[in-house]
Amino acid sequence: MYYLVAAELDHDPFLLFELRGLSREELLKELAKSPLGQALSAELQLEHQPPTPVDAYYAPLEMLKVPAKTELREFWQGSKRLPQTMEALPDSTVSGIPVKKQGDFPAFWTRDNSFIEAMETLYEQVKAKGQL
Repeated sequence: MYYLVAAELDHDPFLLFELRGLSREELLKELAKSPLGQALSAELQLEHQPPTPVDAYYAPLEMLKVPAKTELREFWQGSKRLPQTMEALPDSTVSGIPVKKQGDFPAFWTRDNSFIEAMETLYEQVKAKGQL
């Protein structure tokens, strides 16, 4: 029996209000008494249109002209050569502001040592591992 009631409520949610003694018309009248209720009432009274199909949901493809004489090396590597050496990035320190906001002993930290010191050690280990 509960499944039948649930199926009917899925089909018409206003049935719940009717079971509590409030008809659809009375509900709409009560909703019209407040600004939010007026907006909800207007939305409930709209006639919903089914979605209309479209030809495609993607942008149309465009054909590009390929130069007649294309070298494979230039196609794959480009006409500009990349630099042979890369400069190392400057050392940057992680500020750890979110970590430091928690303080030395945040509520979730159950150890005796400082949370900030543990995180700084962890950051240094990760940083050193990334430089290998």
